[in-house]
Amino acid sequence: MTRRARPPRITRAAVSGAVLVALTATACAGTDTDNGPRTAKLTDNDIPSFTVALASQPPGYDRATSAQPSITGSVMSLVTEPLERITHKGSFAPALATKVTQPDPSTLVYTLRKGVRFSDGSPLTADDVAWSITHTATPPAQTSASVRSFKSASSSGPLEVTVKLGAPDPSARESLAVATLVQEKKFATAHKGDLGTANAIPVGTGPYQVDSATASGTTLSRRDAYWGAKPKVKKLNFKVVPDDNSAQLAMRSGEVNLRQLNNVKTARQWRDIPGTSVYSSPSGALTFLAMDVSKAPFDDVHVRRAISHATDTPGLVKAAWGGEATPLKALMPVESLATVAGGQKNVQTFLDSLPDHSLDLDKAKAELAKSAHPKGFSTTVEYVAEVPATKILALSLQENLKQLGIDLKIKSVTLNAWSAKFFQHKHTGLVLGFGFLASKTDPSAPLAGMVGKQNIGPQKPNLANFTNPEVEKALPVLGTAGADATRWRAAQSVLSQIAEQAPYVPLASEKFLVAMGKGYASSTGTATVDDLLNGNWALTLRATQQ
Repeated sequence: MTRRARPPRITRAAVSGAVLVALTATACAGTDTDNGPRTAKLTDNDIPSFTVALASQPPGYDRATSAQPSITGSVMSLVTEPLERITHKGSFAPALATKVTQPDPSTLVYTLRKGVRFSDGSPLTADDVAWSITHTATPPAQTSASVRSFKSASSSGPLEVTVKLGAPDPSARESLAVATLVQEKKFATAHKGDLGTANAIPVGTGPYQVDSATASGTTLSRRDAYWGAKPKVKKLNFKVVPDDNSAQLAMRSGEVNLRQLNNVKTARQWRDIPGTSVYSSPSGALTFLAMDVSKAPFDDVHVRRAISHATDTPGLVKAAWGGEATPLKALMPVESLATVAGGQKNVQTFLDSLPDHSLDLDKAKAELAKSAHPKGFSTTVEYVAEVPATKILALSLQENLKQLGIDLKIKSVTLNAWSAKFFQHKHTGLVLGFGFLASKTDPSAPLAGMVGKQNIGPQKPNLANFTNPEVEKALPVLGTAGADATRWRAAQSVLSQIAEQAPYVPLASEKFLVAMGKGYASSTGTATVDDLLNGNWALTLRATQQ
């Protein structure tokens, strides 16, 4: 999850650039909003222990090779640090890199922080960083698709690393900031066969180190020798609580203190837990249908259009997300496109000109009648057990397609199984895509990776296997640094082809929601998807006065 962001998500570390959003925090203590994060009085007291409820155990502890980089990253970003962090305002904040320069459009130069040591006492070197970037950005790393332009990384000085790009890429710095977690090269290369397992957890420079890792959870302890400001929590527990109801009960009892809401439809229930604050922000997460255009029956454009007209997006926003989502007219949010379009008004004018694929069963039947399958067919779609919205999406589509004579069977799979299949490029037929995180600063991420011949294959995010001459012509322009007007025309070309050929049906972008238990708050008043992925949430966590 290429920001699979985004939670039970294929995050930007997997498929795209970063979400750069400001957070609008809302909080309730029962119905008493005075105890929310905006008014709570913070303390500088140490917090002996703090427990995070995870929907599933990390499938590995090396984010680059994990089948679920977002879950692994939420734990390991506190152990193995990023070079830079994305702030809630969308800017870059120094972490292991104190300065980043770009001497030419295809080169990034990182100046590293002095005096940093790994948890085993070894000093951080440029070789460690160059190795970590290369490990992250090259196949078979699951994160490699997020840095699509990467060519090489090398030590260019005692505390300097130079990254070369295959082509000018306006999203490269952002992608590297999100995807790369620096680890010790010596330990990693000595454990080539088992790196990332519980027996070979990467060695990092972060504020925490792993004390234990089992099937039921992971425990971290604060490092006294950490180079930066020490977080307040001494002991961090990541506990696996798959069921949302069980997680709510645990929050009420104080057994857990933080939970990312996998089912945002339950936000009101979390807000009703006394003393609990629910932080909410736009996530940029894309939920969509993908249809494999390389195989029947989805190689038929009329079949794809029929399915698009059988999709009830407004109804799904209410039923699947409880209103905690924004409908998508195209396969990118308005904000992401506005950066090159000259403003949101220009984007909206373009979106209004695209073919209308809203729910209309008469149009759906007419399109199917034009296809090679006028009497319907049978197919299967998978939903992810840990992502409740996907089951509602599947059931809604099943009911609507039944009226067209299409027999849609639905199948439950685990998040880790879905993610592994994604990274192996083994999803076929009709696919429910979710958690692809869009950059708010560049329209190419993840759009430029979700179409085109070069993006078909393992660790590649073109789920629909879609391309055509117009797309191939536009992609090099969209994915390369250049004039905004030129890149906007390329983005319009790609989005127009998607709307016309319907390999993807955009659905909605759900909000990112985090529930924090009584007695705790963020010192920034925010908790974004970036905070979760880069560890900043733990650095800003504070106990409140009771």
